[in-house]
This record gives sequence, structure tokens and C-alpha cells, in this order.
Amino acid sequence: MEKLKSLVPETLKRMIGESSADDLPRTCSSLGDFLLHFEPFHQMVRDLADPEVALCGKNKEAALESKQKGNKCFLSGDYANALDFYTQALIVAPMDAHEDRNLVATLYVNRASVLHKMGLLRECLRDCNRALQISSNYAKAWYRRGKANASMGNYKDTIRDLDVAKTLELTMGGKRQIESEMKIILDQQKSTSNPSIQQYENTSDILDEPHPTGLRCVATPEKGKGMASTGDLPQASLVHTEDPFSMIILKPCRETHCHYCLNELPADKVPCTSCSIPLYCSEKCCIRAGGKMSWDYPNNQRIHENLSADLEKYIAETTLNVDSETDTEHIPEHKHECKGVHWPAVLPSEIVLAGRVLVKSIIKRRGSTDIFNLREILDLSHHYSKTPPERKLELHIYSAVLSYCLQHSDDFELPINGFSISQVLSLSLSLSCMHTCRVRATPLVNYISKKQEG
Repeated sequence: MEKLKSLVPETLKRMIGESSADDLPRTCSSLGDFLLHFEPFHQMVRDLADPEVALCGKNKEAALESKQKGNKCFLSGDYANALDFYTQALIVAPMDAHEDRNLVATLYVNRASVLHKMGLLRECLRDCNRALQISSNYAKAWYRRGKANASMGNYKDTIRDLDVAKTLELTMGGKRQIESEMKIILDQQKSTSNPSIQQYENTSDILDEPHPTGLRCVATPEKGKGMASTGDLPQASLVHTEDPFSMIILKPCRETHCHYCLNELPADKVPCTSCSIPLYCSEKCCIRAGGKMSWDYPNNQRIHENLSADLEKYIAETTLNVDSETDTEHIPEHKHECKGVHWPAVLPSEIVLAGRVLVKSIIKRRGSTDIFNLREILDLSHHYSKTPPERKLELHIYSAVLSYCLQHSDDFELPINGFSISQVLSLSLSLSCMHTCRVRATPLVNYISKKQEG
């Protein structure tokens, strides 16, 4: 980016540095005209946005290398590093890669084994389920799932898991081992009066409800507009909640927090299925961020003709994909950034967020690219005149880069002109201020509120 800034003509730099908010369509148009015929700029855009380059795409060789490192750590008892290597392998493993079976399914089972060793039983169970959603006839996944259920005292599911595993196991030695495990577990079941350990139940879905107290708008000279309660509030009450129109996780938190819900990532973090950038706390967050993905799994066929109806039903329930529960009207914010393109990883967070706001606004307006009128744009840019000249130039260039990157998206078309670039610039300028003064709860996320939707 510094090289590109240095190549902008001095007259254009001065024009941008001395510009006001009213000049934005003109200065953006002038920069756009310069960049239109400037080959180094277009080469940079291709590097950032061409799916064929895919610097943040999947890589089978890198996944296999991390898998081997994870195997070595597991065999030596270094479970923490084994967990990290298996997760790294999952991040870059293509969904359609195969060895003896689907590579991603194998990695989930390997990571489940580590999680079991570390005593993370819920996480182990979830990884087994993920493997089975990809390859429902994977005997090792059913066996590992049975062991996890046994450790949690869930003996009913344990027996069913091991029963399926025994049916799918091809070797006589493997079948005998599973039968031995089943005998031990049946003996354990008889000796305990508690068939399921309640402490492992997941209660994270319990949400606070807003306190039923009225709110009114107020304005004070010190704080400006705000809200006040019309009555007394008990301590620690949740008064009001509102979903942001759009949001993005900040770069320092990308490895530690979910890129969709912003909660802290669990040990069994879930990567995007089509690129190597975001991490999620669950498949649900992954799908809501990137949209439904359709994959054809050759190994996910009818398991066995001799299974009982009860086991057939159990298998269907266990391998049910979370896609079926997704809201069809929800707009995935990561979808236009996916397929391995590099720009969402390297551009500043407020620039990427401006792209999300722009795309979501156009989708909500059924493809109309006239997302804001000029008055609204200028309202967002009222502090532009106080911006240093160097920052003005950066915003102009970043906005042009983002506009061209968005134009490369298969699912999105954006006209490139002075007005469209000025829209992106105004959003970016406003969001860069929110970076420091308007953060939701913790320094995890930039967001723009719903007032921009109307």
C-alpha cells in the first residue's frame, strides 16, 4: 500500500489532502480515473481478490503436514500441541480432500481423541458428530463417540455408538475389541445408579431477557442523545438489546474469539469450509457467517442393510446437518469475502466492515447500488475536514481497493465510479472513528447500528 501511495501524482495528492466532505465525489472520481489505467494497482487487486490466487485458500499438502506433526505430538503425550496442529490442519484442509477417507473427517476424529485425553468430553463429542456428518460410515468416529459418551456416563448412547461401530468395522480384531469395550461398559452401567452425568449438560443457550421497563429518548449537553428508563431498575438488569446492522471482529482477537458471535472460542473451534481466515465456536455460527455450503461426500452412503430401525433412526439424528436449522432470510456477512481471497485478511478492519455494510445494504435493497443519498453520505463525513492529509489519501486508496475487490466477487456487482468510491470512503471514515469510541462491550468488534439500514 505504501508503494501505491508513493506513485500517486503530487497534484492528485494535494487535491485529496485539501479536500472537504463536499469534494469527495470529485476527488474519488479523479483517483479512480488515475487507477483505472494504472497496471500496478490492478495487479495488486488481482493478488488480493482473484480466487485463482487464493492466498487464504485451502491447501491439502499443508493440512497433511500439520496432521503428521499432530500425530507425533499425540504419540508422545504432548496433547496441547497435538490439539493445535490438528486444528491448524482443519483450517487449511479442503472439504473434498481424501486419503483412505475424507481428510476433514479424519482430522475431526484425531482431534476428538486429543480432546478425550484432555478431559474435554463435550468438545470430543462435537468433533465426533462433525466427522460423522461428513462420513457417516466411519467406524472409528462411532467408536470414539461411544468412548466419550461412556466417560460422561451416557451408557445408552454408548452402547448404540459401539453397536454401529462394530457393524461398520471390517477387521475381526477390531470387532472383538469393540465387543470387549461393550462388555466392560455394560458392567459399569449395572454398577451405577446414575445413567447420565448432568454436569456435562450445556447451559450456554440460556439468555438474559430484557427487563420489562419502558425507555425514552433524552438529550443532554454533555452526552448528546441517549435513552433513559421510565422507572426504577433492579441491579444488573438487562434494559435494552439491539443487534448491530453489521459487525466484524478486530484483528487482535481473530485467533481467540468467534468471528460471528464474538464469544471466546472453545477448544474444538470450527474453521470456514471454503477459506482459511475465520474461526467459529460452532457450525451454526459458521453457516450464519458464510452461508450454507453443499458438499458431496462419497463415503456418506447408506451404512448397512442389517441395522435395526432404532439404530437407523439414531444414526440419522446423530448425523443431521445443522444446515436445516438455518434462517433462510439471514444475510451471511462473510460470503462475499470467502473462496480464499486475501483482501479480508490484510485490509484494515474498518475497511472490511465498510464492505460488509455496503454488500448487506445492497442485498436488502434487492440489488440496488444506490444505498445512501448524498446528504446521508455527508452526514457520515462531517469530521472529514479534520482528517490529516495522509489519512485522507489512505482512505481514498483503501476505498478504491475495496470497491474493485467487491467487484471481483461472484455473487456481487458494484459499479466503479467516484460516487460509489466516496460511499465506501464515508463508511470507512465513520467506522474508523467507531474503532476507538463505539465498541460493543469489549474491544472485539466494530459495528454500525441499524439506523444506517433505513
